[in-house]
Amino acid sequence: MQGGELLERPKEYIIEAEVGQLEVDTFEIKKGSRKVFSTKRDIFPETGPKEHHKTVCFRELAVFSPCDETFRKSAQELNRMLWRKEGRMVQARTIANLVYREGEAIAACIENKAKTILKCHQFTDEGVPTGETSVYGLLADESVVSQERVSQAGKEVNALLPKDRQIDVEAWQGTCENPAQVKALISVDDVLCKKQKKSGRKKGSFSPKKKERVKNTLAHIQSRKGETYTLTTATIAQMMIVLLAFLLSNGLMILPGHVVFFTDGAEDLLLPIQRIFAFLPFKLILDWYHLDKKCQQRLSMAMKGKEKRNTVLQELLAWLWIGKVDRAIGYLRSLNPDDIKDAEHIEKLIGYFSRNVSFIPCYALRQKLGLRVSSNPVEKANDLLVSNRQKHNGMSWSASGSTSLATLTNVRRNDEHMQWLLHHDIRFTFPQQKRAKSAA
Repeated sequence: MQGGELLERPKEYIIEAEVGQLEVDTFEIKKGSRKVFSTKRDIFPETGPKEHHKTVCFRELAVFSPCDETFRKSAQELNRMLWRKEGRMVQARTIANLVYREGEAIAACIENKAKTILKCHQFTDEGVPTGETSVYGLLADESVVSQERVSQAGKEVNALLPKDRQIDVEAWQGTCENPAQVKALISVDDVLCKKQKKSGRKKGSFSPKKKERVKNTLAHIQSRKGETYTLTTATIAQMMIVLLAFLLSNGLMILPGHVVFFTDGAEDLLLPIQRIFAFLPFKLILDWYHLDKKCQQRLSMAMKGKEKRNTVLQELLAWLWIGKVDRAIGYLRSLNPDDIKDAEHIEKLIGYFSRNVSFIPCYALRQKLGLRVSSNPVEKANDLLVSNRQKHNGMSWSASGSTSLATLTNVRRNDEHMQWLLHHDIRFTFPQQKRAKSAA
């Protein structure tokens, strides 16, 4: 070695493998007492105290198995597969720690990737454009369904309705996006899980009236070609930034047409969408699933008896289905006070309609045109990424634990898991397999 450099061989380093433990020689290069290079430090990833390095196969088993079953069962299965004996068994707590750390690392990777993408496209880290945005606001002549198709669909809808309920077809001209000419169809929703208590409740104390929950925000993205991708973040604000970066990096923003959002009408979701995507043409639609659900919940608490509730619900949904929000509000105002148990919930439902009136389309017309009326894709994603694993009796979660597990499950669903395991990176693009099928 030149300049006093010295090559030393430290003690053997242990790597956790799918077949047991492998001992690997590591080397250091020192210049005097200063360490210049170390294979333990500069080649292998950093580890905690008493922690072994893990091979890709071991990490795949240990990290992604808990996406489908509990940490305890995952540890038992891993020990059985590896023939681990007493004293060398992987513990459930170890699996949980691995999951939480990998999930946080993936979230940090996506956050850094999003910031890099935004900077390259002249956006701030908060999603504010600093350059020219006219290229993103293009609309083609075919961006909306033609007047002839809307008129024909309207006639078919009115043929099934009584005269006093027929829709004004002219009023809905130019409001229905052409699915072949959209930038993307995006469904966004929050999913809640029971929050883990910080400490045990004292004997004799009262339990809180409102149960604490941890929240994950999910987004389902569908391109005009039918390609799909899902995103998970801990907050709505983070989701808007990551979503903007994904649309930019995949070239969806420069396509002519609208970005169409399907939401549940919550203000904490509508306002960030309107703020971040104000520079381009977009549409907000209150999806039918949440509208129906909101009506059921409010009327159940407002009406006296199940029969009266169902009668009112059926009439109310009939008006909303054809987009006549004013008639729906008028119907609620005309209800017999003797049939109402709690008028406050009627007023809250009316307020919900009034706040979202501009986002309530004619669902009957959209369905006749073959357009989406609901955010079912993100509801399904909620089940697959969170509910199926985290919503069971006796389960409670920390915010970081719930988000980490949802992040790992989502990485696997997007077919990004091997990219992460091998390269510690996320492609951040539509899955290759689905893209190949859509092109075939």
